[in-house]
Amino acid sequence: MSKVGKKLLFIGLTAIMLSTPFSQNALVSAKDQTKTAQSTQQKKELTSEQAINLAIEFHKVSNYVQRGGEYKKGEYQTFSYNKKTYRYLSSTIDTKKELKTYLEKVLVSSEAEQFIKNRGIIEYKGKLAQVEADGGSLLQWEKATAKYVKTEKDTLYYRLTVPVWNTNEKQNFIVEYQYVNKLGWKISKEPKQEKSTALTNQMVVELAAEYAKAILYVQAGGDYGKDEYKTFSYTGSTYRYLSSKLDTKAELMNYLTQWMTSSTAEQFIKNRGIIEYNGKLAQVDADGGSLAEWEKASIEFIKKDQHTMSYRLTVPFGETQEKLMYIVEYQYVDKAGWRISKEPYVDLNIPGNVNPISILFNNLLVDSKVAQNQFLPYSSFQVTEFKKGIRKVEMTNLKEIDRSRMQVEFIATIQVTVDNNYNGPLVSGENKLYFTVQPTGYMEYKIDQIGIVNMY
Repeated sequence: MSKVGKKLLFIGLTAIMLSTPFSQNALVSAKDQTKTAQSTQQKKELTSEQAINLAIEFHKVSNYVQRGGEYKKGEYQTFSYNKKTYRYLSSTIDTKKELKTYLEKVLVSSEAEQFIKNRGIIEYKGKLAQVEADGGSLLQWEKATAKYVKTEKDTLYYRLTVPVWNTNEKQNFIVEYQYVNKLGWKISKEPKQEKSTALTNQMVVELAAEYAKAILYVQAGGDYGKDEYKTFSYTGSTYRYLSSKLDTKAELMNYLTQWMTSSTAEQFIKNRGIIEYNGKLAQVDADGGSLAEWEKASIEFIKKDQHTMSYRLTVPFGETQEKLMYIVEYQYVDKAGWRISKEPYVDLNIPGNVNPISILFNNLLVDSKVAQNQFLPYSSFQVTEFKKGIRKVEMTNLKEIDRSRMQVEFIATIQVTVDNNYNGPLVSGENKLYFTVQPTGYMEYKIDQIGIVNMY
């Protein structure tokens, strides 16, 4: 070790916070071949009008199924299943064969299957049923306009712009179409609302708020069903399994990536110590909660990098009147939209005029109460004792040397004059002190640790 080193003597150390092959059997004249090709092309051409009409028909079919069909007198029946109220579909569509036949009026077969799955339609006692719920839409598909987008392999893409009821608002949907032999054009995927690549202020706040809710949901283990909450002992700690909707890696990732990028979701799982045990995900059994009201946050744009937009969000906490500033980073994910790309972290760019180290030395010999208030409440550092025998003190330099998610480390250089009988850790002349500073509120920071850096 070098003869010149640094030694930290901590005073008041406190705990740290928070592709049609050619066939010879299919020889035709060039003229006949041209006629055949033209006929096929005409047959397979999908006009804008046809695209709109198919979308209108899909909307009608979807609404029909969503309300259970057309019930005859005395046919509407409900039952309880998995703590939810289900209703049987009406007799015209209450078997898988009947429902698929109905859906395939507008959908390709595979998407009809997916439609049934997406709606949570189940078979119960030989008949199809769905969760009892109302349905409806303000979208006026009959007034939609269509614009061709592209063709990929056997699929045509159109963008349909749909008015919203009697407002000036319109929504864009990307609709995919495929030609089914002998049947004609069908929709190959449910119309999907096109997400704008513009990140609005409203989206910034809403995405952060939904992200925060998702984090609390996972920290609570999810939504447990009856007798589902189970714990076990592992490596000296009590763990609990996540609820059935989150207890596999695929389910948890699918849930988290609604609001964050895949890499961030992976890191979140790692940071929270979520493990797989006996084929199911589990986490340490602990309570979680927060008073942070992200939905009420005010925002400030910070910067735009190649793939990332960064914002500062000032978040209030309940009825405490307290606020805290966070840096939130967003990335656009293809076919998904904007997602949070890094866990929000506290803004630790501390302005000089509110840096508690500066305030400490400006008031050390002037106002002990103000100086003491620059430390965390549970700090054992005593300003009154520290300043005994110090006649003059001036901070000549303050340098940030490191930072973590919740604190910043500084080295302060001070010039000191002490009395002859001074019995403290400082010397007359130049001294260096080490500090850690943590945020405690909106534009408010406190000193957690202080130590003397001795040169020898």
